[in-house]
Amino acid sequence: MMAPLTPPPKGLALASKSSPWSTIWRMLGIVLLLYVISNTMILALFGLIEGDGSLTVVSLICSLPLILIFISARRPKLTHVIMASPVANGTTQHMLPDSRMLVTPVPTSFSHHLVKDSPPLEMPPTSTLWIVFSLTVITAFLGLLPAMLSDDPVWLLLAVLVGVPAWLFGFSLPVHAWWAFSTRHFQLMTTKIEGEKMLVAGMLSTFPAIVINSLLFPLLLIFIGIETLGPGSIGEFLILTVSAPVGEELCKAAFVLSLYKLIDSPKRGFQIGFSVGLGFALLENLQYILGSFSGLAVSYSLTTVVRGIGSIPGHALWTGLSGVSIGWYLCTKRGITPDDNPHEDNATWVVFDGASGQIVNTQRELSTIGRTVRGWLYKPFDSVWNLPRNPALGISLAIIGHAAWNGSSWFVSWLFMEQDLAVQVIASLSWIVVMIVTLWIIGREILAAVMHLPS
Repeated sequence: MMAPLTPPPKGLALASKSSPWSTIWRMLGIVLLLYVISNTMILALFGLIEGDGSLTVVSLICSLPLILIFISARRPKLTHVIMASPVANGTTQHMLPDSRMLVTPVPTSFSHHLVKDSPPLEMPPTSTLWIVFSLTVITAFLGLLPAMLSDDPVWLLLAVLVGVPAWLFGFSLPVHAWWAFSTRHFQLMTTKIEGEKMLVAGMLSTFPAIVINSLLFPLLLIFIGIETLGPGSIGEFLILTVSAPVGEELCKAAFVLSLYKLIDSPKRGFQIGFSVGLGFALLENLQYILGSFSGLAVSYSLTTVVRGIGSIPGHALWTGLSGVSIGWYLCTKRGITPDDNPHEDNATWVVFDGASGQIVNTQRELSTIGRTVRGWLYKPFDSVWNLPRNPALGISLAIIGHAAWNGSSWFVSWLFMEQDLAVQVIASLSWIVVMIVTLWIIGREILAAVMHLPS
């Protein structure tokens, strides 16, 4: 008779082979799936608004198998652990599943346990991801440039062959580079399941944000008499400075709160907010980089780089402020202190190198670049900023930062709208540089303060 399942014993250690790139490929597949689902769902909603029942029905039918695939992909994987412990009154023969038997040299007692298959979150070195990203942008620029200068079918074919991998790497690698950096910088033990939950929550938060920005708010503007939503219009300005910041930051904060079971400290709250912001940026970036190919080499390169070093960390930092304030609030309500660990698991996973057999320390081993960056981000406790502890304040700061980025960009474009194209481009690029530098200065202060948060 087979022994029944029991909780795993305390201190159980399980090993998983090192696979730092597997999470990236998995998240890439999930974001592509969610992108298709989001578009089919928007079509269904649009059909409801327009009274086109056939469009709604067809869209829902098409989205159903995709949703089932997503649910199946997100199911937690379980590992069946069988332990044999020597006991005087045990037996030497034990039945195993699938009509198998194990014979032990001494009398033993078997115990069966199911544990979540979740080793520590492991990412490639941040420097490696940025190097691959840089090579992608350079290769894509050189591959797309001939198609800008000539309509020869050979160059167009080359543009297509270069464009597909350039799109996939261009929109995803900078997000994962920031994710890898944050995983090491925050120095919080995070399992693979937890990390993926954070990023996927950010992707899912784009769904209600798209509805708000693309349908509800434009309909509201039309209802109050603002029908012009094109470039340079007051309608576009309101969408960029009201709808996008308020709608997106509230949606991201709501999905941060949906992960409340993971939030056991203010620092964890910031980490979750940061990761949710990156997940949002991952799906949003997919659309922006795809649209940038209309201008081939120049627009692709500029859009990819600007979003990689500006928009993506902006999303993460603003939502991080929401996350840290939610973290403070939840921990205060629960009475959790930094030494508490209410979600401690009896099973401990470690990652090992398949070639050497040595355990890989996924959280503590930093490259030289990583140590330099962390040194640049370090500030003594008495000189760091006080991060928000009230969710209303944290979310408000996130909205203000987001609105300032969007609104100032629109204002500069509007200010030089009547000027020559060259003047418009120079003005926009100059202001983008100012915004990115400002974001990095603010980001440095925020990330330095995070290191002093209770964890």
